[in-house]
Amino acid sequence: MKPNALLMMMLLILAGCAAEQHQDLREWMREEAKTMRGKVAPLPEIAAFPVVAYETETLTPPFASGKIVTLEAVADKTAPDRSRPQQPLELFPIEDLKVMGIIMAGPVPYALIQTPPPNKPKHVRVGEYMGRSFGRITQISRDSVTVLETVKDANGAWVAQEKVLMVPNEGGRK
Repeated sequence: MKPNALLMMMLLILAGCAAEQHQDLREWMREEAKTMRGKVAPLPEIAAFPVVAYETETLTPPFASGKIVTLEAVADKTAPDRSRPQQPLELFPIEDLKVMGIIMAGPVPYALIQTPPPNKPKHVRVGEYMGRSFGRITQISRDSVTVLETVKDANGAWVAQEKVLMVPNEGGRK
């Protein structure tokens, strides 16, 4: 006989022997499966939620930029003086103004401020105003100008914030 045929016969004999083993167990499982039924619990009833009207006219929108106004903000004594005459440099945002240099006229320092073109530079001293946020010049040193601005915070109260405008360095020299 050929080796493949011999191998096939041996496998058939082994398979036949294995089929007879545990036959009683397989028969019992078939009989038990006939009587088994799965039990699924019934789904709970879905309760309907009551309908609620959403009145948007009386509520503040969640992403509105409205602010909470406190009593301190209403009676704020630090509000800027709007009755005084406006100075020329108050027409420009402070970000557009550049300090070009500092001039000493005796003990009084002056700052030379460059405005956006086509305007000419203007000279200012301590106590004058510049910028749109009621910025008052509080100090002029040899390399900077300090401006104290008055702005509203998130609650509507007036607060002071200091900005320092530096004199640009020429070629890295101080």
